[in-house]
Amino acid sequence: MQDFSLATVKESGIPVDEDTKLVLEAQGDPAAFQALYDRWAVRVYQYFYHRTGDTDSSEDLTSQLFLAAYQSLPRYRHHGHFAPWLFTIARNLFNEYYRKRKREVPLEMAQNLVASIDPVADSAHADEIQRLIKLVRSLPEQEQELIRLRYVVELPFADMAILLNKREAAVKKSLYRLQARLQGLLEGKNE
Repeated sequence: MQDFSLATVKESGIPVDEDTKLVLEAQGDPAAFQALYDRWAVRVYQYFYHRTGDTDSSEDLTSQLFLAAYQSLPRYRHHGHFAPWLFTIARNLFNEYYRKRKREVPLEMAQNLVASIDPVADSAHADEIQRLIKLVRSLPEQEQELIRLRYVVELPFADMAILLNKREAAVKKSLYRLQARLQGLLEGKNE
């Protein structure tokens, strides 16, 4: 088995980020896995919720993800990005969930992301938010996934590129084009 310690990671020349430190600690002390859970649980739950639209299923999938990550942690090898590894597990779990249910799963994105403290502003934007939700739901799954990974999970483009097996520039260009297209569709319906 390959040695995976802070010293070997630093020697490899790969940057040592907060996730790497937490993974190394958790590999040495299973109780330290709690810090990884604390760091990622909310974003993982949000990812599943925006895929399923169901609180119970999202909680179950989040639990399953962290159990799988915990069990796989001894075999994890640092290559520069922990998030793509974690969300690859998440995507696989969701695909399994989806196959078992064989039903369409809604993307309830904008309603849950917009949390304004001004109810007047909320009501003024409600119609636009509903149009945006309909537009996003009409997108192909690959484009919906771009939106989820960037705006729900808040992954950096570099991590998205690894997860989607694309170049970072291609991911950025795809997302920016998608945003422009959505904006144009929203503005076109407002005229």
